[in-house]
Amino acid sequence: MSEFQKVAKLDDVHDGQITLAKIGKEQIALYRLGNEVLATTNICTHEYCELDQNHNIEGEEVECTCHGSKFKIRTGENTSPPAAEPLPIFKTKVENGEVFVEI
Repeated sequence: MSEFQKVAKLDDVHDGQITLAKIGKEQIALYRLGNEVLATTNICTHEYCELDQNHNIEGEEVECTCHGSKFKIRTGENTSPPAAEPLPIFKTKVENGEVFVEI
């Protein structure tokens, strides 16, 4: 059964950056787009690079700078090879200044 778990304070998640959160063995990349927080896996689906260490964010798209794959942050959709698989995404919510991710 999935449930929301607290992963960060909203003030610690900034536009244009990735904030790394961990739930068990799952590495989660948090992105802030204005007042909204979105989440994907932190591991690129191409060569398993860690996005929090190797990224460029432009608007609502993240590029894994290891090999140039790009993904839509909202949907995980792959928009530029070499990655062929989308990034898994997670539901998020913000309550009382805290960020929660559904796992």
